[in-house]
Amino acid sequence: MQNKTFLFESGFPGFHGLRKFRLEWDHSLAPLEWLVCSDDPDIRFVVVNPMIFKPDYAPRLTKEHMKALRINKKEDLRILVIVTLNEDYEMSTANLAGPLMFNVTEYRAVQILLDDGVYSHNEPIFAEEEAC
Repeated sequence: MQNKTFLFESGFPGFHGLRKFRLEWDHSLAPLEWLVCSDDPDIRFVVVNPMIFKPDYAPRLTKEHMKALRINKKEDLRILVIVTLNEDYEMSTANLAGPLMFNVTEYRAVQILLDDGVYSHNEPIFAEEEAC
């Protein structure tokens, strides 16, 4: 799936006219990845699989989402979230309220906006250490 171009058919929110993006793996950033605009490589986002730090993450997908992505089976779906890196790396957050959904066989993608209040747009990636 790396370096394959994904089409955000409805565009990428906040970036009018930019619809083609590719995922790039950089071993030095693992488990983080880059989502790079194919039309303007200066536009890139750090993304991560939310299950790495939030194993119970389960955004509600509608039939419309599945239809737009042409998802026929769960195995075709990959979910990533955009990361905001902080100078203090351990204070970095992820946007769980706006997951990126990828169809890994059709190379289509969409960002959905969850407005049910269940997830935050600035969820800490690193769990706070429990007090002794």
